[in-house]
Amino acid sequence: MMTRWMLNEDVAKIFSSLSIGDGTCRRRPPLSKPASISGRYELKHLIQPDLARKIIDFLIPHVEMDEYCLKSDTGSYTVRSIYFDSPDFECFHEKLDGQRHREKFRIRTYNHPASAPLFLEHKRKNGISYMKRRLLLDKDTLEAVKAFGYESLKASTPSGKDGHTLEELLFRVHSRAYSPVTLITYDREAYVYPGDETTRVTFDRNLRASMFPDLDQICDEAGLEYVLYDWIVLEVKFNHVVPQWLRRLNTLFDLRRQACSKYCTCVGHFLGGMPTIKDGVAHVRTS
Repeated sequence: MMTRWMLNEDVAKIFSSLSIGDGTCRRRPPLSKPASISGRYELKHLIQPDLARKIIDFLIPHVEMDEYCLKSDTGSYTVRSIYFDSPDFECFHEKLDGQRHREKFRIRTYNHPASAPLFLEHKRKNGISYMKRRLLLDKDTLEAVKAFGYESLKASTPSGKDGHTLEELLFRVHSRAYSPVTLITYDREAYVYPGDETTRVTFDRNLRASMFPDLDQICDEAGLEYVLYDWIVLEVKFNHVVPQWLRRLNTLFDLRRQACSKYCTCVGHFLGGMPTIKDGVAHVRTS
Protein backbone atom coordinates (compact mmCIF):
# COMPACT_ATOMS: atom_id res chain seq x y z
CA MET A 1 0.00 0.00 0.00
CA MET A 2 1.31 3.44 -0.87
CA THR A 3 1.94 5.71 2.09
CA ARG A 4 1.42 9.45 1.91
CA TRP A 5 5.19 9.93 1.59
CA MET A 6 5.46 7.77 -1.50
CA LEU A 7 4.96 9.02 -5.04
CA ASN A 8 2.48 7.43 -7.40
CA GLU A 9 4.44 4.67 -9.20
CA ASP A 10 3.99 6.21 -12.64
CA VAL A 11 4.93 9.65 -11.29
CA ALA A 12 8.06 8.22 -9.65
CA LYS A 13 9.09 6.71 -12.99
CA ILE A 14 8.64 10.09 -14.66
CA PHE A 15 10.87 11.85 -12.12
CA SER A 16 13.55 9.18 -12.51
CA SER A 17 13.49 9.36 -16.32
CA LEU A 18 13.34 13.11 -16.80
CA SER A 19 16.70 14.36 -18.02
CA ILE A 20 18.51 17.34 -16.49
CA GLY A 21 21.50 17.09 -18.80
CA ASP A 22 22.02 17.64 -22.50
CA GLY A 23 19.45 15.05 -23.48
CA THR A 24 18.72 14.38 -27.12
CA CYS A 25 15.11 14.18 -28.17
CA ARG A 26 14.15 10.86 -29.72
CA ARG A 27 10.99 12.29 -31.22
CA ARG A 28 10.24 14.96 -33.77
CA PRO A 29 12.11 18.31 -33.67
CA PRO A 30 10.30 21.28 -32.09
CA LEU A 31 7.99 23.38 -34.21
CA SER A 32 10.24 26.39 -33.71
CA LYS A 33 13.74 26.04 -32.33
CA PRO A 34 15.30 29.22 -30.93
CA ALA A 35 19.02 29.64 -31.45
CA SER A 36 19.42 30.47 -27.79
CA ILE A 37 17.39 31.44 -24.76
CA SER A 38 19.03 33.40 -22.01
CA GLY A 39 18.41 35.86 -19.24
CA ARG A 40 16.26 33.84 -16.84
CA TYR A 41 17.08 30.60 -15.07
CA GLU A 42 15.08 28.10 -13.07
CA LEU A 43 16.24 25.32 -10.73
CA LYS A 44 13.83 22.84 -9.15
CA HIS A 45 14.01 20.47 -6.20
CA LEU A 46 11.48 18.03 -4.75
CA ILE A 47 11.56 18.25 -0.95
CA GLN A 48 9.56 17.27 2.13
CA PRO A 49 7.88 19.69 4.57
CA ASP A 50 10.45 19.36 7.37
CA LEU A 51 13.26 20.30 4.98
CA ALA A 52 11.18 23.17 3.55
CA ARG A 53 10.85 24.64 7.05
CA LYS A 54 14.63 24.49 7.57
CA ILE A 55 15.28 26.15 4.21
CA ILE A 56 12.79 28.93 4.95
CA ASP A 57 14.47 29.56 8.33
CA PHE A 58 17.79 29.88 6.49
CA LEU A 59 16.32 32.24 3.88
CA ILE A 60 14.51 34.62 6.24
CA PRO A 61 17.54 36.89 7.00
CA HIS A 62 18.16 37.34 3.26
CA VAL A 63 14.70 37.61 1.67
CA GLU A 64 11.26 39.05 2.18
CA MET A 65 7.89 37.52 1.46
CA ASP A 66 6.32 38.20 -1.92
CA GLU A 67 3.76 41.05 -1.82
CA TYR A 68 0.92 38.74 -2.84
CA CYS A 69 1.73 36.32 -0.03
CA LEU A 70 1.79 39.21 2.43
CA LYS A 71 -1.75 40.12 1.41
CA SER A 72 -2.97 36.59 2.07
CA ASP A 73 -4.19 35.28 5.41
CA THR A 74 -2.43 31.98 4.73
CA GLY A 75 0.93 33.42 3.63
CA SER A 76 0.51 31.92 0.16
CA TYR A 77 -1.52 32.34 -3.01
CA THR A 78 -3.10 29.82 -5.34
CA VAL A 79 -1.79 29.31 -8.87
CA ARG A 80 -4.28 27.88 -11.38
CA SER A 81 -3.15 26.81 -14.86
CA ILE A 82 -4.62 24.95 -17.82
CA TYR A 83 -1.94 23.42 -20.06
CA PHE A 84 -2.27 22.78 -23.78
CA ASP A 85 -0.83 19.84 -25.70
CA SER A 86 -1.38 17.82 -28.85
CA PRO A 87 -3.39 14.55 -28.98
CA ASP A 88 -0.11 12.58 -28.95
CA PHE A 89 1.23 14.60 -25.98
CA GLU A 90 4.23 16.01 -27.78
CA CYS A 91 5.01 18.51 -25.00
CA PHE A 92 4.96 15.70 -22.45
CA HIS A 93 7.30 13.49 -24.48
CA GLU A 94 9.69 16.29 -25.38
CA LYS A 95 10.20 16.89 -21.67
CA LEU A 96 10.48 13.18 -20.92
CA ASP A 97 13.02 12.74 -23.74
CA GLY A 98 15.20 15.47 -22.25
CA GLN A 99 14.88 17.81 -25.22
CA ARG A 100 16.59 21.07 -24.31
CA HIS A 101 14.55 23.33 -26.59
CA ARG A 102 10.91 23.11 -25.55
CA GLU A 103 7.80 25.25 -25.63
CA LYS A 104 4.52 25.14 -23.74
CA PHE A 105 1.29 27.12 -23.59
CA ARG A 106 -1.00 27.61 -20.64
CA ILE A 107 -3.82 29.79 -19.40
CA ARG A 108 -3.00 31.04 -15.89
CA THR A 109 -4.75 32.90 -13.13
CA TYR A 110 -4.43 33.24 -9.37
CA ASN A 111 -6.65 32.85 -6.32
CA HIS A 112 -10.34 33.52 -6.97
CA PRO A 113 -11.52 34.64 -10.44
CA ALA A 114 -12.83 37.89 -9.00
CA SER A 115 -9.39 38.85 -7.68
CA ALA A 116 -7.01 38.15 -10.55
CA PRO A 117 -6.92 38.44 -14.36
CA LEU A 118 -6.40 35.62 -16.83
CA PHE A 119 -3.18 35.33 -18.85
CA LEU A 120 -2.09 33.30 -21.85
CA GLU A 121 1.54 32.32 -21.29
CA HIS A 122 4.07 31.01 -23.80
CA LYS A 123 7.17 29.58 -22.11
CA ARG A 124 10.25 28.64 -24.12
CA LYS A 125 13.04 26.69 -22.44
CA ASN A 126 16.63 25.83 -23.28
CA GLY A 127 17.90 23.60 -20.49
CA ILE A 128 17.53 25.58 -17.26
CA SER A 129 17.18 28.94 -19.00
CA TYR A 130 13.85 30.22 -20.26
CA MET A 131 11.87 33.13 -21.60
CA LYS A 132 8.18 33.71 -20.98
CA ARG A 133 5.67 35.87 -22.80
CA ARG A 134 2.25 36.52 -21.33
CA LEU A 135 -0.83 38.09 -22.83
CA LEU A 136 -3.61 39.53 -20.68
CA LEU A 137 -6.84 37.99 -21.95
CA ASP A 138 -9.70 40.42 -22.29
CA LYS A 139 -13.26 39.11 -22.59
CA ASP A 140 -13.34 38.97 -26.39
CA THR A 141 -9.97 37.24 -26.69
CA LEU A 142 -10.87 34.73 -24.00
CA GLU A 143 -14.12 33.85 -25.77
CA ALA A 144 -12.18 33.40 -29.01
CA VAL A 145 -9.70 31.08 -27.33
CA LYS A 146 -12.57 29.06 -25.85
CA ALA A 147 -14.14 28.66 -29.27
CA PHE A 148 -10.81 27.94 -31.01
CA GLY A 149 -12.26 29.52 -34.12
CA TYR A 150 -9.59 30.58 -36.59
CA GLU A 151 -11.33 33.75 -37.71
CA SER A 152 -12.38 34.83 -34.21
CA LEU A 153 -8.89 34.19 -32.83
CA LYS A 154 -7.30 36.00 -35.74
CA ALA A 155 -9.63 38.96 -35.29
CA SER A 156 -8.83 39.07 -31.57
CA THR A 157 -5.06 38.95 -32.03
CA PRO A 158 -3.48 42.21 -30.85
CA SER A 159 -0.62 43.69 -32.82
CA GLY A 160 2.99 43.67 -31.71
CA LYS A 161 4.88 41.36 -29.38
CA ASP A 162 1.86 40.46 -27.26
CA GLY A 163 -0.11 39.37 -30.27
CA HIS A 164 2.67 36.98 -31.26
CA THR A 165 1.82 34.82 -28.21
CA LEU A 166 -1.74 34.28 -29.42
CA GLU A 167 -0.55 33.69 -32.98
CA GLU A 168 1.79 30.95 -31.77
CA LEU A 169 -1.05 29.19 -29.96
CA LEU A 170 -3.31 29.65 -32.99
CA PHE A 171 -0.69 27.97 -35.18
CA ARG A 172 -0.51 24.94 -32.90
CA VAL A 173 -4.27 24.67 -32.53
CA HIS A 174 -4.61 24.30 -36.30
CA SER A 175 -1.37 22.50 -37.18
CA ARG A 176 -1.04 20.14 -34.19
CA ALA A 177 -4.60 20.12 -32.76
CA TYR A 178 -3.50 21.63 -29.45
CA SER A 179 -6.26 21.70 -26.83
CA PRO A 180 -6.57 21.97 -23.03
CA VAL A 181 -5.11 18.81 -21.49
CA THR A 182 -4.86 19.30 -17.74
CA LEU A 183 -5.87 21.75 -15.01
CA ILE A 184 -3.11 22.12 -12.42
CA THR A 185 -3.57 23.98 -9.14
CA TYR A 186 -1.20 24.51 -6.21
CA ASP A 187 -0.50 26.88 -3.34
CA ARG A 188 2.66 28.98 -3.63
CA GLU A 189 4.70 30.51 -0.82
CA ALA A 190 7.09 32.95 -2.45
CA TYR A 191 10.11 34.96 -1.32
CA VAL A 192 12.06 37.66 -3.17
CA TYR A 193 15.50 39.17 -2.74
CA PRO A 194 15.13 42.83 -1.63
CA GLY A 195 16.37 45.18 -4.30
CA ASP A 196 16.24 42.49 -6.97
CA GLU A 197 12.84 40.84 -7.18
CA THR A 198 13.95 38.82 -10.20
CA THR A 199 15.60 36.50 -7.68
CA ARG A 200 12.75 34.39 -6.30
CA VAL A 201 12.48 31.29 -4.16
CA THR A 202 9.08 29.57 -4.15
CA PHE A 203 7.57 26.60 -2.34
CA ASP A 204 4.67 24.98 -4.20
CA ARG A 205 2.40 22.81 -2.05
CA ASN A 206 -0.81 20.82 -2.43
CA LEU A 207 -0.39 20.02 -6.12
CA ARG A 208 -3.76 18.89 -7.46
CA ALA A 209 -5.10 18.37 -10.93
CA SER A 210 -7.76 17.05 -13.30
CA MET A 211 -7.66 16.02 -16.94
CA PHE A 212 -9.19 17.56 -20.07
CA PRO A 213 -10.82 20.64 -18.50
CA ASP A 214 -12.87 23.35 -20.13
CA LEU A 215 -11.32 26.79 -19.85
CA ASP A 216 -14.28 27.88 -17.73
CA GLN A 217 -13.19 25.36 -15.09
CA ILE A 218 -9.84 26.98 -14.35
CA CYS A 219 -10.95 28.10 -10.88
CA ASP A 220 -12.91 24.97 -10.01
CA GLU A 221 -11.72 22.93 -7.04
CA ALA A 222 -14.32 20.18 -7.37
CA GLY A 223 -12.93 17.09 -9.04
CA LEU A 224 -9.27 17.94 -8.46
CA GLU A 225 -7.12 15.05 -7.27
CA TYR A 226 -4.02 15.47 -5.11
CA VAL A 227 -0.92 14.29 -6.93
CA LEU A 228 2.25 14.75 -4.86
CA TYR A 229 0.67 14.35 -1.43
CA ASP A 230 2.98 16.06 1.13
CA TRP A 231 5.84 16.68 -1.30
CA ILE A 232 6.82 20.28 -2.07
CA VAL A 233 8.37 21.65 -5.27
CA LEU A 234 11.10 24.15 -4.44
CA GLU A 235 11.92 26.52 -7.31
CA VAL A 236 14.82 28.97 -7.44
CA LYS A 237 14.58 31.59 -10.20
CA PHE A 238 17.12 34.26 -11.09
CA ASN A 239 18.48 36.24 -14.02
CA HIS A 240 22.28 36.31 -14.21
CA VAL A 241 23.87 36.76 -10.79
CA VAL A 242 23.15 34.37 -7.94
CA PRO A 243 23.70 35.84 -4.45
CA GLN A 244 26.31 34.03 -2.38
CA TRP A 245 23.81 33.02 0.29
CA LEU A 246 21.62 31.41 -2.35
CA ARG A 247 24.53 29.35 -3.64
CA ARG A 248 24.92 27.87 -0.16
CA LEU A 249 21.50 26.20 -0.34
CA ASN A 250 22.79 23.18 -2.24
CA THR A 251 25.65 22.42 0.11
CA LEU A 252 23.88 23.23 3.37
CA PHE A 253 20.83 21.09 2.61
CA ASP A 254 22.30 18.59 0.13
CA LEU A 255 19.88 19.68 -2.58
CA ARG A 256 20.03 17.98 -5.94
CA ARG A 257 18.53 19.58 -8.99
CA GLN A 258 15.58 17.63 -10.38
CA ALA A 259 13.33 17.97 -13.40
CA CYS A 260 10.14 18.45 -11.38
CA SER A 261 7.69 19.08 -14.18
CA LYS A 262 4.24 19.67 -12.71
CA TYR A 263 2.69 19.07 -16.11
CA CYS A 264 4.41 15.72 -16.70
CA THR A 265 3.75 14.67 -13.12
CA CYS A 266 0.02 15.28 -13.39
CA VAL A 267 -0.42 13.73 -16.84
CA GLY A 268 1.59 10.71 -15.72
CA HIS A 269 -0.52 10.41 -12.59
CA PHE A 270 -3.74 10.12 -14.56
CA LEU A 271 -2.66 8.45 -17.81
CA GLY A 272 0.47 6.52 -16.84
CA GLY A 273 4.14 7.13 -17.52
CA MET A 274 3.84 7.09 -21.33
CA PRO A 275 0.53 8.57 -22.54
CA THR A 276 -0.15 7.96 -26.21
CA ILE A 277 -2.27 9.41 -28.95
CA LYS A 278 -4.97 6.89 -27.98
CA ASP A 279 -5.49 8.78 -24.72
CA GLY A 280 -5.89 12.10 -26.53
CA VAL A 281 -8.10 10.71 -29.28
CA ALA A 282 -10.27 8.93 -26.73
CA HIS A 283 -10.95 12.28 -25.07
CA VAL A 284 -11.76 13.96 -28.38
CA ARG A 285 -14.19 11.19 -29.35
CA THR A 286 -16.03 11.19 -26.06
CA SER A 287 -16.14 14.93 -25.28
